[in-house]
Amino acid sequence: MPLLRFEEFTAQPRRAAALHAKLGTVPGGRMFGLWRAQIGPSMNRVTRASLWPGEAPPTPEAEDPDVVHVNTRMLDILTRGETPPDPARGGIVTHRWFILPPQHVAEMVAITTEAWTGFEGDTGSEPLGLWQDRAESEPAHVLLMTWYPSLAHWEQSRFWNSAAAGPDQARRAKWGALFARRRAMLLDTWVTVHGTEA
Repeated sequence: MPLLRFEEFTAQPRRAAALHAKLGTVPGGRMFGLWRAQIGPSMNRVTRASLWPGEAPPTPEAEDPDVVHVNTRMLDILTRGETPPDPARGGIVTHRWFILPPQHVAEMVAITTEAWTGFEGDTGSEPLGLWQDRAESEPAHVLLMTWYPSLAHWEQSRFWNSAAAGPDQARRAKWGALFARRRAMLLDTWVTVHGTEA
């Protein structure tokens, strides 16, 4: 099963667009996604994810003059995780990190995948996968990436947002309860929102 290399590039001020244009290939690997931050990270952040058949080589662009710093993580696939989003669809991709005791990871994955059964149809979203950071084991660091048609769709998918409930989200009670169970086992979580341009 391939590994995900997840790289967060901090660009020189006002150089994120130029850096983004240079990061579109990963020789030896397969591109999963390349994003500029919309909500959460610095406007100077560019994030790239790529799939590798084994350990990936060091990031060659780390020495680019537009790069201040690169944070690289290698992650194992827990579920899905091999089919990248299609940039032609537009929309947004959220990157959510879950921090939790390692003994709860399998249960968290099971709860999440069960919730997706109704969540996808009710929200128009596409969960892209769950991955676990190889270097962060105590506590575990798990990444979830999800595609949404728009920021409004993402806002309507928050399980605690009762204003979003209605006939278009007929299975909301079930997936909402599952996501609440998932949240109860976490030590921490945060989300960032990214554009899908490639």
